[in-house]
Amino acid sequence: MTDHRRLEQATSTCSYCPKACRFSCPVSEATQNESLSAWGKMSAAHHVVAEKKPIDVEVSAAVHACTGCGRCTSFCKHENDVGPTLFAARGEAVKAGLQPRGAASTLATFHQAQNPFGRELGSLVASWRAQRPVRYPLFPGCSTLVKRPGLLEQTIAVSDAFGAPMGVAKSASKCCGYPLYAAGSFDAFAAHAKSVAEAFVETPEVAVLDAGCAFTFRKLYPEFGVRLPTRIRTVIEVLHENLPHAPERKPLPQRVGYHDACHLGRGLGLYDEPRALLARAVITIVEAPSVRREGGCAGGGGLLPRTMVETSVEMARRQALEISDDANVTMVTGCPTSTRMFERAGRRAMDLISVLEQWVTQP
Repeated sequence: MTDHRRLEQATSTCSYCPKACRFSCPVSEATQNESLSAWGKMSAAHHVVAEKKPIDVEVSAAVHACTGCGRCTSFCKHENDVGPTLFAARGEAVKAGLQPRGAASTLATFHQAQNPFGRELGSLVASWRAQRPVRYPLFPGCSTLVKRPGLLEQTIAVSDAFGAPMGVAKSASKCCGYPLYAAGSFDAFAAHAKSVAEAFVETPEVAVLDAGCAFTFRKLYPEFGVRLPTRIRTVIEVLHENLPHAPERKPLPQRVGYHDACHLGRGLGLYDEPRALLARAVITIVEAPSVRREGGCAGGGGLLPRTMVETSVEMARRQALEISDDANVTMVTGCPTSTRMFERAGRRAMDLISVLEQWVTQP
């Protein structure tokens, strides 16, 4: 839950800092606007959180200009949590009715349908229920269910090939609730998390495909006092564990660029596992000069694709260029949202699971 003393300390620490991390914010770099640097946004939040001044449209816009990627925290001597602090400040915008239109519409849709897409997820899950025993119940995430069902099919194929068969879990009809958190609607997020925990009672273990969902379950739920009765693992962790059982195949003759997705890398600390999987599947991997904890952001988090559409796409474009300016190099990442952002930026992109599916099914 919101710790106001911690928020005041966080905004004060940034506000009085001499902008030492001004280079670290992908939003600021994409917009070329220093007021949207970590310092600028936290200074704006400081007026609301610490000085108790009413939020206005300008401050609301500033605190919404963040994906929560955590890159600034990686460079901060104090490891200040900028993203969570700005998300908390968004709660004041919710109360005042001053959210950007994209954030407000996302909240409205979520409250109506219990997911950000306004879809009934139960029927989608039912169409994917396994007709045979599986080792791992699979939680794909509502984004994959609604927008990338092909990735779900590929995940099942790869897990079979690795000797770790998966089938969509009944609990997958529940959204993890991350959009509520990103919108600053913390009370609604906590209540939703409790309802999700109840849906997981009969699921002792689950493999999660969407990195954002896994991060929400493993990191955010405990912060709001919600403990899932389920062991949460990512699909990437399960596949990495079963890599010795993968079929013997030659690496694909491809040159790809790997991107550390924020929730997968900085959020969950999964850096080596996806690289080990990708190294078995392709001949050549290229990376940006700044990787792992210092890696860039593809612009898909924090509701930014709904509140600052052009900026989010520009972030993905810049990140792809940093990895490789060769348009023939395919961007590969372990997060479906990041893959979609690279595609929106006009770059060829594939999810890591899609690459593995090509590798295990080649003649």
